[in-house]
Amino acid sequence: MLKVKLLSPSAKAPTIAHPGEDLGYDIYSAETVTLEARGHAIVSTGIAVECTSPKGEAMGALLRDKSSMAARRLVLTGGVIDAGYRGEIKVLIENLGDLPATIRAGDKLANLIPYPVLTGEIQAVDDLNESSRQGGGFGSSGR
Repeated sequence: MLKVKLLSPSAKAPTIAHPGEDLGYDIYSAETVTLEARGHAIVSTGIAVECTSPKGEAMGALLRDKSSMAARRLVLTGGVIDAGYRGEIKVLIENLGDLPATIRAGDKLANLIPYPVLTGEIQAVDDLNESSRQGGGFGSSGR
């Protein structure tokens, strides 16, 4: 379940265009912002949220790009919303384009994807289990 608190008159509750098919909720800009070419902004959504699983367990959320925004060269940088965070969700956006871009109040801004909290106890150990990958990274599996 997604509980939403509207924090400003221009805030709009998240929506789902295709229930049962969409991975995340569409969230909206609560303000009009112009990002300069190669610039960035922190965009207000005017909402705070609380996510819980169907079993009532606390959940966090991830913010991800909307394909329509990415096609305009507007991408998110950041996007982890911890389960206990109750402040306003703000979206960090970069304009990778060569021209200014305007986001208007009420425009779809990002996808909010509920995510289970999987963090737990940490245990320092002397050794880790063997794996086929071991320490390979950064292209070690070939092209």
